[in-house]
Amino acid sequence: LRYELEKAGVEVHLTRDRDMAMRLSDRTRFANRIVPDLFVSIHCDAFHKTTAHGMGVHIYPACSRNTREFAARIRRSLEASFPTHKQRGVKESNFYVLRKTFCPAVLIECEFVSNPETRRFLKEPENQLALAKAIARGII
Repeated sequence: LRYELEKAGVEVHLTRDRDMAMRLSDRTRFANRIVPDLFVSIHCDAFHKTTAHGMGVHIYPACSRNTREFAARIRRSLEASFPTHKQRGVKESNFYVLRKTFCPAVLIECEFVSNPETRRFLKEPENQLALAKAIARGII
């Protein structure tokens, strides 16, 4: 995603660029210090039922209109790029990173890692690139 956004001229700041633990409060403190146009948190969902699947975008219930517009554009781009995947839409959620970030913020669930079929999808580099491109299109 970083590459796709930078290729389009977007300035990108990462909370981390490798697999390491980072407290939620450190993530939001970082975002609140640099005041970005958009805070994006990317995840793979999990559920106890291994048949759960789908992509979705989360926003804080009391978010700005700007946040809702970003979320809707990202959702539409994911739907257009992955028409065979269940689309869970835009959901209002009380997630810490959405609640404590003082700029537009979205949390994107790319699929369910608890589902063997969608986990295989997520492991494929070409699917990871397609996800990044879809999210970037929605942001841009």
